Amino acid sequence: MKNKLQQIICCYIIFYALYSVSTRFVPTTVLWEGPAADILYKSIIIGGGILSLFCLYVMRNSRKLDIQAILLGVFILVLGVSSLLNYKYELTGNLLGLATFASQLILFYFLPKILTEDRLTRCLQFMAFFTSFFWNIGCAASLWQYIKNIHYTILNPEGHRIRQGIVDGRLFGLFSDPNFAAFTSLILILLLLFTIQKTSFFPLKVYSWASISINTCYIIMSNSRTIFIAAAGTILFTVVLITYRQYRAGEEAGLGRFFIQGTKRGLIALAAMIVVYSLIFFPLRQIGQMMEPDRAVNDMVREDVGADNITNNRSTIWKNYLALYKDKPLFGFSVRSALPYVTDKYPDSYLAKTQYVTHNGYLSLLVETGAVGFCVMGAFFLLVFLQSLKKLRQKETAGENYLFFSSLTVSILIFLMCFHDVFFTVNIETMLLYTAIGYIHCANKGSLAAPSA
Repeated sequence: MKNKLQQIICCYIIFYALYSVSTRFVPTTVLWEGPAADILYKSIIIGGGILSLFCLYVMRNSRKLDIQAILLGVFILVLGVSSLLNYKYELTGNLLGLATFASQLILFYFLPKILTEDRLTRCLQFMAFFTSFFWNIGCAASLWQYIKNIHYTILNPEGHRIRQGIVDGRLFGLFSDPNFAAFTSLILILLLLFTIQKTSFFPLKVYSWASISINTCYIIMSNSRTIFIAAAGTILFTVVLITYRQYRAGEEAGLGRFFIQGTKRGLIALAAMIVVYSLIFFPLRQIGQMMEPDRAVNDMVREDVGADNITNNRSTIWKNYLALYKDKPLFGFSVRSALPYVTDKYPDSYLAKTQYVTHNGYLSLLVETGAVGFCVMGAFFLLVFLQSLKKLRQKETAGENYLFFSSLTVSILIFLMCFHDVFFTVNIETMLLYTAIGYIHCANKGSLAAPSA
């Protein structure tokens, strides 16, 4: 039974990833609009819920609960209390958000206890292959669209047609949002690099490098500053961690040498990233500017971009949500009540008029679960971090898998600084964050699933 469950979970993970990335791809979003989209979403939630129950059944004989598992249980309880306190606003949506969070958390966080390490890594490799195959088509088509029709247009909120090519600061292409699209490409690059490291099948290596090239080009041409920061932070973290592993494994290397080597390698890696960015971005942008026809000054309308608005309105959004948070500081507004609440109570406010979400995962956590939920989840991440430091001080214990999941976690946590709700939604980064944190915790505690006899 356990082997069959593992196979079903692997299939579900691939389906989950494909569904998630398809929601960021305009053609499939339009194709599945209406009942089809609702059926797909509910099948993800129901399927995850059923599988999470099976996972709990498989782990039923594991009596030992650690402090992290207790904290996550307390957090689910806090989220339930918050949902009940906000019953006047989106009670059904809040309960659905609670069920979504609980089922995904149980399934993905405890995945390293269900799947053996080898099967988990192979499952992620399959997911990387199938998902990147679909995503490569979108990236390649978007880049081709840029080359063939650099002045393609979209409708702005006022109903006017504006150009949204890279000349104007964004390559939307076939994606609904260039930031989410670029981050999807970034995590796929991490998964593909992991696949290259793990596989000996040469055609798969060639495919992975080709996919990495396509996704790198889209990331650069999306011109997303958030993804640039996330990529830089991930590269710097990974290089320093690799250097530290080498330092711990060597007898002769001193701590001072580690700092020198880590700093030097980190700066070289960041410089290389900037060089690659420049070699792709500026030539293509120059081509675009050469092809650009004459146009009026006000032909391009983007009020959220400029030297006086470097955060793209995010600072204004954050200030308004922090002001709103004061209305319910302890248990927050639950998953989906903040905007209905502000629309009802403060109809003339900035948030009521714009209906903007928080654009910050940590602020979302604070607003939706209040100080209680924020502190509980903060304590959870802090304990995992402290345990990771303890493990990294041991010699030759942080292997390739640990390095990969750590880098993946850092990448998503950086991304959360400018984008919202990874914790309570169905997204590929949600699945990967829970899985990565679960793996790191199990590796720290030595409780990864044992290989089958």
